[in-house]
Amino acid sequence: MDEKEHCSFFNIVRTIIRAYRRFKDMKVRYLKLKNWLLVTLMGALGLSGCHCHKKLAEPEPDSNPPAVRDRGEMLLMYGVPTMNYQIRGQVKNAKGRPVKDIRVNMLERNMEVKDGELQGDPEAINRWLEGSEVRTDKKGRFEIKNSGLPQEQVRLMVRDVDGKSNGDYKNRVVEMDVTPDDVDRTNAGGWNQGTYNKEVKINLENK
Repeated sequence: MDEKEHCSFFNIVRTIIRAYRRFKDMKVRYLKLKNWLLVTLMGALGLSGCHCHKKLAEPEPDSNPPAVRDRGEMLLMYGVPTMNYQIRGQVKNAKGRPVKDIRVNMLERNMEVKDGELQGDPEAINRWLEGSEVRTDKKGRFEIKNSGLPQEQVRLMVRDVDGKSNGDYKNRVVEMDVTPDDVDRTNAGGWNQGTYNKEVKINLENK
């Protein structure tokens, strides 16, 4: 092989190596873009509290790997913000006497109420009410523990559904603003924005 052919051979090899390196770089960028799109899509769909791993290549040994690496492991986190709710209260009648067996529900963000009644499919509404309600005890007390999307205002639906055995009262929706003073952020972190703590006194009117 003469000198000219020798140089030509090595030029071809260098060209192949450069093309291979560009291909690997493009592959890594493509996988990163794919992962980013997956994270965005999962967040838009409201999936929370999930941690998953997507390998770009064989991971290099590392006791404290960074969140994103050019090679190795990429940690993906997606979800939606959440808040815990702890609401305690007492229900009394117009004379200041506790009322037992009153149903209390914490309404979800988009639920519509008109004239003390939830709007929508009656069967679905009844299933939801029965599945999420708490009842007042003989001292009229109740406690709700829930979690969901952070809200600027919490609404409680208070219902008398046992006839006239404990009095006959109008349904009522109680609205409470969520202020920074009401939120305990001791255990907040990640997607969790803390715990909303509130104590409320509710008076019902006779029908």
